[in-house]
Amino acid sequence: MNLEQQLRTQWTEHVQDWIQQDQSLRTGMLDTWMLAALGDVAGRRVLDIGCGEGRFGRVLAGLGAQVTGVDLTEPLIEQARGLASGGETYLVGNAEDLAGMCDASFDLAVSYIVLVDVLDYRRSIQEAFRVLRPGGRFAVCNVHPMRMALPNGWIKQGDRKLFYAIDDYSNEGPREFEWWGVSFINMHRTLSSYVSAFVDGGFVIDGIQEPTPSDAQLAANPGLADEFRVPNFIVYALRKPLQ
Repeated sequence: MNLEQQLRTQWTEHVQDWIQQDQSLRTGMLDTWMLAALGDVAGRRVLDIGCGEGRFGRVLAGLGAQVTGVDLTEPLIEQARGLASGGETYLVGNAEDLAGMCDASFDLAVSYIVLVDVLDYRRSIQEAFRVLRPGGRFAVCNVHPMRMALPNGWIKQGDRKLFYAIDDYSNEGPREFEWWGVSFINMHRTLSSYVSAFVDGGFVIDGIQEPTPSDAQLAANPGLADEFRVPNFIVYALRKPLQ
């Protein structure tokens, strides 16, 4: 199986593992940052690119958005449709080629830890630009390049985490790690590669954030303390110019 095939199919057999996965990092911290990057979603047409089982789409729909979710993994789309709250539409589709999506047809777009699963990330960014109306916003959350360079890079002394190692940072390409007892692949790219791709794709960068928990979020989930030690995720707030 080549790299493109593995990226396309590796989720198919692990839908239930993902459904049962602890989502406290997202629900307890990252959602707050993503919603801030999007702004008011009420009444807005939102495209959730790589929507998975539709969890964040349901959050957006609950805030009054008209949500369309797209994902390449058919079993995840089936789950999303079954769990839909009524304000969403879920479609099987490729983040690299938003076929069937009209130009300038959405007010907002979301890519929530998806670009690490995409081989042609530049094309995915260009497609997001195409389907957004002028002035539309694109919120992108990704695994931080410093963490993606060496997955599971904690250097430990017994159970104590000493520091997080970074190696082969400039060597872009696939990174293999174990998840649910099998080998998964994510794609590592440098921070400058992502920023260049956003700018080359036509976007204006309104902000770049490295999420950490609030005091209340940390009190509710003390395990989030590691988020202060080394950046785990990065959020890009992007905008399509009016002209």
